Amino acid sequence: MKKLSIFLIMVFAVVFAMAQNTAIVTENGDANTAYVNQQGVTNTATIIQIGDKNGAAVADHFASSLYPVLTGTKGITQDGENNTGSISQTNSFTGTVSAGAEAGMGQYGNDNTATITQTHNSAYMQEYAWVKQVGNGNTSLQNQASLYGFSHVLQDGNANQAETRQLGGYGHKSNIWQDGNNNAANQFQGSVTLSYTSGNLAETTQFGENNISNQSQYGSNNVAKTIQESDWNTAIIVQNGNGNGAEILQKTGDYNVVNLTQDGGAQADIIQDGDHNILKGLDSDPMATSLGGSILDLDQIGSLNTLHLQQTNGASATVYQNGTSNVSTVIQN
Repeated sequence: MKKLSIFLIMVFAVVFAMAQNTAIVTENGDANTAYVNQQGVTNTATIIQIGDKNGAAVADHFASSLYPVLTGTKGITQDGENNTGSISQTNSFTGTVSAGAEAGMGQYGNDNTATITQTHNSAYMQEYAWVKQVGNGNTSLQNQASLYGFSHVLQDGNANQAETRQLGGYGHKSNIWQDGNNNAANQFQGSVTLSYTSGNLAETTQFGENNISNQSQYGSNNVAKTIQESDWNTAIIVQNGNGNGAEILQKTGDYNVVNLTQDGGAQADIIQDGDHNILKGLDSDPMATSLGGSILDLDQIGSLNTLHLQQTNGASATVYQNGTSNVSTVIQN
């Protein structure tokens, strides 16, 4: 019995050691490449790359939320629960660099956290970041500061959170795909203080119930797209600038909500297919705002749907409600 107890203690010690691994990789200069693979629980992997062509990934440059395909080897792969992955890539060179930084991460399990931070000042440099998480309660955070950033997140499970922040620049693309219930997607593009940001694209696709999509864009000629399928979903769109556009599709679902505020001649195309759906303003504001000559095209198909809208400066609204007991309020100043 004593020998058996000693054996069990040894096994436990080995398992405990395997379950709390820490890997820190730091690289300075030129063509950097890093890869970390961990299995178990409560592991931590950190990759820090400073200078030139940062690389912590192998594939998946152009995955899109419209096509849930994220495959291939990642810069960090973690299989288990309560794991933390972090990739930081910076480059202060101010000249022209044709190749951009790449960072990818794959996490398989529950309650994992993936963080990717990319900051590059080189003209025309492109940043690529993608994360695939399979499980529940996972969190993805991506921060990109460059002229062109490409961010892709795929989450399969429930109660997951994905946030992408792309500051400044032109032509940023952010794609978030979530399949499950009680998920949240947050996308921020542009700059509150800098007006030159333009041509950004934010896409969110969510399948399941009680999901939230929150998209904020500042600047001009940006596009926000949201697809939500099922019940009790919320799509929040904030666009501040000129010539922006929003496309929102809430299909085959009831009790869905769109919170909308636009200005500067923006355009919104919204389809809500189901019952008890609402178009309103932010938070508790009952009035959606479409200001500065903006254009709204809304189709509500079903019963007991509600629209409350305020427009200014020659804005226009086209509203189609097909069902019973619907309510439509449009105020134009």
